[in-house]
Amino acid sequence: ADVRGYVSEGLLGVMTRGFVAHLEDLLQAGRAQSRRSRKIVRCRLVIDATGLSLSTLRHLPAMMSMTGLGKQYFPEVTASVTVVRAPRSFTFVYNAIEPFLTPVMKRKVCILGENFDEGLRSHAGLERCCLPTFLGGLTPDSEVCAAAPVPQGLGREVTLGGAGPGGA
Repeated sequence: ADVRGYVSEGLLGVMTRGFVAHLEDLLQAGRAQSRRSRKIVRCRLVIDATGLSLSTLRHLPAMMSMTGLGKQYFPEVTASVTVVRAPRSFTFVYNAIEPFLTPVMKRKVCILGENFDEGLRSHAGLERCCLPTFLGGLTPDSEVCAAAPVPQGLGREVTLGGAGPGGA
């Protein structure tokens, strides 16, 4: 996601509400599938970290605030979060904060670089072929939501629930 764009356009509230709606959808889909299969079904989240840099860190509080909602209100939704194609700088920062994570979070999160096949398999139980083609898999990219940059000026055009621009 273009966190810088959401922040600069005053749309963090819109992004956060979309994130929560997505988590709610995952929760409901997981519940339905769990009932059908008679076992707990949870999602395996794979995040493509291509393009992250140290400049992304200035938006870390916004990202932490948003993802904290998932941890606080939807902890049962995700079985694992696997970050792939992470730049070395991202791995360095993660290694610095990892000692402050709970044991559950440490088990749930895995940071991998470009050659992530084995790590993805061991951490998430997924094969690369299950991923979209832009990550070297066989699933058509059209089945994945695009993460396009936020257009400049969009914040003046968007209102959310009558709250005014940015949905704050």
